[in-house]
Amino acid sequence: MSHTRTARTSSAEENVHVVRWPLEASKLERHRRTGALRLLVIENGGTPPTTTDPREDWVRSPITREDFTARIAALRARAASHDLPALDHDGLLRYGSRVVPVSPTEMYLLRPLVQRFGSLVARDELLALLSTRGSTASRNALDLHVMRIRRRVLPLGLRLRTASRRGYLLEGSA
Repeated sequence: MSHTRTARTSSAEENVHVVRWPLEASKLERHRRTGALRLLVIENGGTPPTTTDPREDWVRSPITREDFTARIAALRARAASHDLPALDHDGLLRYGSRVVPVSPTEMYLLRPLVQRFGSLVARDELLALLSTRGSTASRNALDLHVMRIRRRVLPLGLRLRTASRRGYLLEGSA
């Protein structure tokens, strides 16, 4: 089978980036940083990298089209059951197959919420982050940013919940 750069069966499904291993190791690292789905094609008897990431899988070359299609479907299903948001350095917040741009200040405040997805991030920690950005670090300013972030993440299927007087929790809204 010839190697394609991405595999896609419908516009509603997330792209799977096909990476030739070990030849395209740098591409693999780039796709890992963005949180993209990755299928490694192990060539020339190479050893596949060890990973526990549900957004990555591998096959040995050569592979039949049917096996390739089945592995892509299995990767998408496994990743969907372990969806985590990803925030890239360009200010794009991804969750599942959806993406929204966020402002630099929102990106700064979202970083700990994304890193600790499903866990509480203290309000004081977010206030401290806001003050290092040179912005007004008042509780009202933080509340305004939180309101904007709530609106921004909703179309992704995410929800930003408030733990009264303690902090915030980013989670899936399902």
